[in-house]
Amino acid sequence: MLKRKINGILTVLAALNAIGSDEITMFKLQELTKIRNYNTLNRAVSILKEVGFIEERYERGPPVRRFIKLTEKGRRAAQLAKELLELAGEL
Repeated sequence: MLKRKINGILTVLAALNAIGSDEITMFKLQELTKIRNYNTLNRAVSILKEVGFIEERYERGPPVRRFIKLTEKGRRAAQLAKELLELAGEL
């Protein structure tokens, strides 16, 4: 279980690293990461926000849209996540 959580977090970081400094919607992030379960993705994003790796903002709807963006601290972590996933053969 822990391996899946860590892999999800690393996958989200690597995907955010790939898009650079742009914001991304949760829907687009789910497409990029190929994480099928929205709750899994949401949990990973919540953890990353809690440690200061991402910022989020909401846009009124309908539908309400949630945007995610890496912080400077998150960019450094995302680069490391990408390297870890490459070493593990996941990217």
